[in-house]
Amino acid sequence: MKKLKYLCVLAALLCSTSSCEKFLNVVPIDALSGNNFWQTQDDAESFANGIYVRLRSKFGNSILIPATEMRGNYVAVKNDLDASGTGPMNNLISNNMRALLSGGGTYADRLREVMNWKGWYDVIQASNILHYEVDNIPANQLSATEKSRYKAEAVFTRNLSYLYLCRLYGDAIYYTEAYSQKSLPRTAQVDVMKNCIADMTAYKNDLPVRVTQSSYTGIRPTRASAVALLMHLNMWAAAWDTNDKKPYYTAVLELAEELASYTDYKVLNKSVENTKLIFKGRSAENLFGILQNFNYGETFSPWSNYSWFFSRYPYRGSMQKVNSHFAYEKEYMEKLYATADSRRTLWFDNYNADNATFQFKKFINTYSTGSGSNVTMFSDDSAIIFRMSDMILLAAEAAAELDDDELAKSYVNQIRDAAGAPSFTSQGNELKNDIYRERCRELIGEGHYYFDLVRTKRIVNSDFTKRVMTVGNFNAGAWTWPLTISSTEQLANPNLIGNTYWN
Repeated sequence: MKKLKYLCVLAALLCSTSSCEKFLNVVPIDALSGNNFWQTQDDAESFANGIYVRLRSKFGNSILIPATEMRGNYVAVKNDLDASGTGPMNNLISNNMRALLSGGGTYADRLREVMNWKGWYDVIQASNILHYEVDNIPANQLSATEKSRYKAEAVFTRNLSYLYLCRLYGDAIYYTEAYSQKSLPRTAQVDVMKNCIADMTAYKNDLPVRVTQSSYTGIRPTRASAVALLMHLNMWAAAWDTNDKKPYYTAVLELAEELASYTDYKVLNKSVENTKLIFKGRSAENLFGILQNFNYGETFSPWSNYSWFFSRYPYRGSMQKVNSHFAYEKEYMEKLYATADSRRTLWFDNYNADNATFQFKKFINTYSTGSGSNVTMFSDDSAIIFRMSDMILLAAEAAAELDDDELAKSYVNQIRDAAGAPSFTSQGNELKNDIYRERCRELIGEGHYYFDLVRTKRIVNSDFTKRVMTVGNFNAGAWTWPLTISSTEQLANPNLIGNTYWN
């Protein structure tokens, strides 16, 4: 009965999913009892697609990526969003999270949704079920190799969820049991990361080197996707493990070497055409992402994309939208893009204007509604979770932490070369700071800024943020998001506690 309960809940989700989910081929399931489900590969595929629908909601129907990019960043409102938007977004930027807990309005509600971890656990529980149940499909319906692939996909989606849980909230409730109803306490995030590293390592090679269906390129995990996830898991673990960090950095470099062996992937030179390819999600640079494609009826909530806040017509809005809502601060941008760099001209208009004429052009795939003077532009870019440039820069960071400056420069200068920027020649701490700023430069707008600021502990340093945290507040958990726990959840699990800094 417990199994049936969870299956019926997932069935309800799949049946209620918007009809626009055509590309994922999500088939409504009428009954998911143990007697008539888990009988064919179609059953496994339908269930797996349901997991990706849930994961898609976390990135494509929420403010997650903009919020994790703007918190603590050198950005400011230059043109009011609406009556309910400017105040909450200013509170986010200044790290005034307590004000968000009690504030009203649409944007406060959207930001509070980031404080709710239930959606991540929905993905984890469904992943655990897929991992367990796929073995029950008869051998004449699904080969051992295919069963292993589905199990590896389940391990990937649950460990990706645990990465985000720890990035957002710190310690997390960790479990891998299907249909679990245990009242578990939160596990230290270092231990969660160690568990995830061991878990993903054990299943990595059961993922394909490349997907067999071209329509799944970049949006279903491959072995390279697992390598990318492992690199991030190791770097997050290194940030919080008070013991020897060298094994994590060494592992990242070994993973980078493995990634280089997969010839389907490479860093693309910067151009308008390649920018469109990368953020559409199916280029040689893409390792994993969540698809948005208007032509397939797959559209995100507009505010889930950075361009909603930082772009204007013809990339966002109506012809009358001549101002962007947000802009980066002049001094920050002039320092970040001080030297020759094709990204400065390709990705921005008025990059240092510090006013509403600022235009963000990194996400320039668009679709339109209406016609003539009533046309309105929306972003048609996918949510890119992992791409090669990110991984190359993690390898550079790991090498620098191991005091191998030459190796670190060989990695980071790949990204510099692709942008037509001069190579770094720095050493030691200066090189480490250069690599960090290169991540800010290359990954701007993609949802990495705040995670990197926290992970590298630069959030306590006024050279890297205007919203400096004291070391005491940082250690007390001020870097986390407040964690919303309902009275129902508390009653069901007395071991569950929130993030005490924000209580």
